[in-house]
Parts: sequence; structure tokens; C-alpha cells
Amino acid sequence: MAIIRLAAIVIAIEALFYVLLSYYLRSLRRERLEEEWAERHPAEPGDSPERDEFVRRSMHDFHRTLRSRLVALVFVLPTLAIFVIAYLVNNR
Repeated sequence: MAIIRLAAIVIAIEALFYVLLSYYLRSLRRERLEEEWAERHPAEPGDSPERDEFVRRSMHDFHRTLRSRLVALVFVLPTLAIFVIAYLVNNR
């Protein structure tokens, strides 16, 4: 029963970190895209439909990048570390 509680707690914490980290990375990317738009189009400051479309298309492409996929390691690495530690402790 203890292992089930541990697994539930670990998954909940990993999910929280996954959401926070992915939100943070998306916000950084969105900010860079908005700055890039401002540099390319200095005569069009502020929000515009073209800028929103540029950011939307670029963010869609961002979800396919390696960086966004590496965030999934938040689930894999801690779980793997816990299993390895539990194995090493129980087999000594």
C-alpha cells in the first residue's frame, strides 16, 4: 500500500512540475516571438491580427521541437531514479 501512495504522490508532483515548466517555456518562447515581430515590423507596434497569427503559427511549430518534448522527462527521470534507488537499497 505504501508503494501506491508513493507512486500517487510522485505522479502528482511530477504533473505539477510538468505543467509549470511547460507553461514557463511557452511563455519564454511567446515573448521571444513577440520581440522578433517588433524588430521585423517597427511601424506596427502593439497587437495586430498579423502578429497574433505569426505567434500562433510559430507556437504550433514550437510544440514539435525537441525542447518542448524534453519537458516530458520530468515524468521519466524522477521515476527512474526512485526505482533505481529502491532496487539498490533492497538488494544490499
